[in-house]
Amino acid sequence: MKIVKVIVMLLAAGALCAEPAAELPKIKVALAGSSACQTYNSKDPKLIWGWGEVIGKYFKPEVKVLNFAVSGLSTRSFRDRGVWKKLLDSKPDYIFMTLGANDTPGKKFATDARTTYKENLRRYAAEAEAIGAKMIFVTLNQSLRGDPKTNKAKFIEGRAYRKGRAPYSQSVREVAAELKKPCLELFDNQQKIMEAMGEEEAGKLYRFKPDGKIDGSHTNKAGAELLAKIIITELRKSDCPLSEYTIDPQLKVPLPKETPAKKAAPAKKTHKKSSQSKKNSKK
Repeated sequence: MKIVKVIVMLLAAGALCAEPAAELPKIKVALAGSSACQTYNSKDPKLIWGWGEVIGKYFKPEVKVLNFAVSGLSTRSFRDRGVWKKLLDSKPDYIFMTLGANDTPGKKFATDARTTYKENLRRYAAEAEAIGAKMIFVTLNQSLRGDPKTNKAKFIEGRAYRKGRAPYSQSVREVAAELKKPCLELFDNQQKIMEAMGEEEAGKLYRFKPDGKIDGSHTNKAGAELLAKIIITELRKSDCPLSEYTIDPQLKVPLPKETPAKKAAPAKKTHKKSSQSKKNSKK
């Protein structure tokens, strides 16, 4: 009995002296975005989902994703509402800058694509650098048109995007190049994939409103997953150190749908003799 007690005491002493298992260092990735990125915690996959709430699964355990995206905010209002300060206070190692959808003309907090918008992006990058965070730019997500007659996605002249966001995505590319920061191409890649899918399948990536109408500005879970996979795939192609902590999303890009080639009309047979042959025959 005494031997058993001694063994128990030794085991207990060993447990007390043992050092606790070291936790993996967390790399903080903060997301600055609006409704397409926001976390909604929807239970129904057909309802609205943001890519910011699903992208975490494509990072290794060392990475912690902090989603600061808020619906309706632009590069101007994200700062004015104090969200940017909260993001900086979280001391992130990386910041994904995805703001811009609400900077477009007609929006409440719109900015000019060529001037104010670019100035805001530069300022965000400078302030991120000031706290030791690395900025990663992401071009805008696609806003899809809905056809009121069929209540499905509608491509205009074979194109799957609304033109209003294109200048802002271009400004993101230019600022990223100017500052020598990574730029993940979401805008063009999402467009190419949706056009390859076709209107009907692309429409299934977006949520439907309570009245049954398609919401071309917000994705459902399947759409959010696609955006997250595009972003991670782009990150894995970059030379950004964060790419080493990603998991391959195995993005499958569909081949463009081919339209059946029209059969060439058979050449008409001409039985008429040429004027020269007619002359020769008369001779």
